Amino acid sequence: MDNLTAKKRPPLRDFAPARCALASLALFTALGIQLLRGSEGAILWIYSHISRPYHLFMGRLCSHVDFSVAEAFYAVLILGALAYLAVSAYRLVRCAGRLLQLWRTAATLAMLAAMFWAGLCLLWTPYYYAPGFSEQSGVDDGPVEVSELEAVTRYFAALANEYAEEVPRGADGLCDYSREGIVNRSAEVFAGAAAAFPCLEGEALEPKGIHFSRIMSYLDFTGFFFPFTGEANLNMDSPALLLPSTSQHEIAHQRGVAAEQECNFVAIFSCLISDYADYRYAGAALGYIYLGNALHGADYGAWEEVYRSLSDTVRGDFSANNAYWDQFEDSVVQEASNSVYDSFLKSNGQELGRQSYGKCVDLLVHYYLDEALEALG
Repeated sequence: MDNLTAKKRPPLRDFAPARCALASLALFTALGIQLLRGSEGAILWIYSHISRPYHLFMGRLCSHVDFSVAEAFYAVLILGALAYLAVSAYRLVRCAGRLLQLWRTAATLAMLAAMFWAGLCLLWTPYYYAPGFSEQSGVDDGPVEVSELEAVTRYFAALANEYAEEVPRGADGLCDYSREGIVNRSAEVFAGAAAAFPCLEGEALEPKGIHFSRIMSYLDFTGFFFPFTGEANLNMDSPALLLPSTSQHEIAHQRGVAAEQECNFVAIFSCLISDYADYRYAGAALGYIYLGNALHGADYGAWEEVYRSLSDTVRGDFSANNAYWDQFEDSVVQEASNSVYDSFLKSNGQELGRQSYGKCVDLLVHYYLDEALEALG
């Protein structure tokens, strides 16, 4: 009779039960947040008692260091994941139990992805269902007439022409102002918007410049608010033209405004009432860009006439800004980034996805129409 040796079963811990449990818990959390979107009371409770208090605490905590904790978070996450994949690949090649090793690697990566997504859902999704800026401020965001759009676009073109002459310029004739100065004055400038609209009140925290900003340009981002650290972050590699308005946009996120179109309106408003020429010019330029794009589609003839009214100085700044971003156009990285962010916006009720940035024209036209008509006579 043959001497048979019983095969030992691998212990349960080899199947990574803890990682599987954490991944499952994270997925249930994300799913639960999505299901609670239909319950206004529940989602507002999460916003008021979890998301908003967390951001206020983390934003204040991270303000004690000069660097972006968000950037450090991503660096550690990416480098750690690459190191883990390298070690896992080595074990798959050199060690026994390849199927178990493959399973543990997959379980770890799934756990990290699920926890990251659950964190975003818990810390940011409720913002889209809290009362928005237009609701709290009373600024009308309803439909506008083409004639009204044209009037306000003309007004912003005139403002851009005026403010373009007030900012410092380099030897090439392009606007050239201190990026560090923009960041240092950003919280001070936003105080004007908070005074005008109490719903924007909050602690004066400066945005953080990203060290590896070129990567942000490849991803097609000028800035971002990071829900895990409560920080507003800025792309310091992009042209200086719109950096002041970008800083105000990201601070608006930090103060609780979720919708991109509302953040753009807040940024433009905040810049225009600033005492600083670089901020006023950025606000006028950004406002014209959104209004002009809308008018281009609504009445090309009117848009062409308004565009011809822009000074060579303004057109030069716009051309330089466009040239910078054109070098990243249609890259695989940019398309992937846009696709992911577009899906995230739509998953949170922003039906137009990245196009929702253009909706700020409704707020601009309603708010500045009387001022525009008076200025244009």
